[in-house]
Amino acid sequence: MTNNENILKDVRPRLLSIVEELVAKGAEKSAVIYMIEKESTQLREVIDSMSRTDDDSGSEEPSNDWPAAGAS
Repeated sequence: MTNNENILKDVRPRLLSIVEELVAKGAEKSAVIYMIEKESTQLREVIDSMSRTDDDSGSEEPSNDWPAAGAS
């Protein structure tokens, strides 16, 4: 098992803990699960948007099309 898999094994128990905690406070289990799904989707969109912005900011090499570039 890779290190990433080992780390990600902890996601399910943490989510279960959140669900149990909020249900104990009076929330409906289905509502908690719905909110986790909704927030996960929004989080994915934010992270994807951030990575697209990071990819676009200065990662390209400058062009070499100035007049003296071809003169050798």
